[in-house]
Amino acid sequence: MRLPVQSRKRGSKFNITPLIDVVFLLIIFFLVASHFARSEPTETVELPTATQSTEDENPRRLIITVNSAGEYFVNAVQTNLSLIEEMIRDGSEGDPETYAVRIRGDRSTPYSAVEPIMLMCPEYGVTKFGFHVTER
Repeated sequence: MRLPVQSRKRGSKFNITPLIDVVFLLIIFFLVASHFARSEPTETVELPTATQSTEDENPRRLIITVNSAGEYFVNAVQTNLSLIEEMIRDGSEGDPETYAVRIRGDRSTPYSAVEPIMLMCPEYGVTKFGFHVTER
């Protein structure tokens, strides 16, 4: 009795399903990342210039925006000094050495609007304090 012989196909097959999955995941990742980058709330202020600046990449930080009229904003929401003091106190609890406060102040912001924030930081043990500026 003769056995049927199947013909073998020459060449190799590639399974590209995992490649397509990875490409779709990358597309979704970049779409989500660009959405978050575009929707990050900030108030527009004209930052002062400085000859030297260093940026501390501290994940535990509070960024306070002060516009030229002396109004305070945190995450694009207008707030007052008592709420800012509460945020500094809550953020610095436990380990104030790793907590940072950054002020984004307009060039024409009066010092009297920034001074209360500067005085709150040492009151709660926050030693990392600074201003956002643009370099010359």
